[in-house]
Amino acid sequence: MNNELNKGEKKIIYTLKQIMNDNSPMPESIIKNGILLDKTMLVIVGPPKSKKTFLAQNLALAIAAGKSFANFEITEPKKVLYFLAEGGYYPNRDRLQKMGADFSEKYMEDFMLSLFSYLPINHNEAYKKMYNLIKASGAEVVFIDPLIKFHDVDENSASQLSDVFGRIRGLINELKVSVILVHHTGKVESRGGRGSSALNGEYDSCITIHKGSDNAIKLSYDTRHTEPPVNNQICFNPDTFWFETDDGILELLMDHGGSMPKKDFLSSYDKHQSTAYRHISKAEKAGQIKDEGGVLELVETE
Repeated sequence: MNNELNKGEKKIIYTLKQIMNDNSPMPESIIKNGILLDKTMLVIVGPPKSKKTFLAQNLALAIAAGKSFANFEITEPKKVLYFLAEGGYYPNRDRLQKMGADFSEKYMEDFMLSLFSYLPINHNEAYKKMYNLIKASGAEVVFIDPLIKFHDVDENSASQLSDVFGRIRGLINELKVSVILVHHTGKVESRGGRGSSALNGEYDSCITIHKGSDNAIKLSYDTRHTEPPVNNQICFNPDTFWFETDDGILELLMDHGGSMPKKDFLSSYDKHQSTAYRHISKAEKAGQIKDEGGVLELVETE
């Protein structure tokens, strides 16, 4: 094959012979189960007020420290740069101070926050600014939150949105980074991210957040390189600002319309009774459920 076809850029043409003879390994996992592989793109999608940024910042800190949490298995520490265009410095400072309360001093330099009000990377000057910041930081994983603040194209236009993702792929290919985007769902949540369906063809993996009770969210997954993980539910701890596994309590209550007599719950809950009481107490202290005269009820979002 004429090597001139691929000269000077990322290889884009492969012969069948090259494909048949290729035994190279898959990219290494950063988050196991295909959620994030090295030099790929993960999108976190969810409706407003679904704690997307809390989850993204948990993931960013966990990746920086190589720390697993709430069923997300992080393989090893990676240097993280988080581009954020919501909330301003002081609210995010306070949030990150709480999240990082038990963070090892060893990894504190490996999480970096870059705040912008607006940086439309579909324009050359803004793209160069982001490119140079990533390069100078030495980041291996880059967060962009929320996507809408980092472009000015019509999200309903497939061609315009594809141009934005072309820029993001440029960052991945040229700087050898992984990118995690935070994006809002559209008016019809089941259709995924807001705007053109072109989004669904651009990512390598996707986490979709579905709102549950006040402190619980359900997660569904789409992965291109492996079988997706089983959908699961996690709950937000307002004392630590970290997501945790919910022991199945919230899911069981949700399956029964949000409330159950405690005696029925105990007979249905697949745990020893002493363990069940401990989990109930933990969920009550976290403000996730309440006991109303012997009936367990979910605490709903206002």
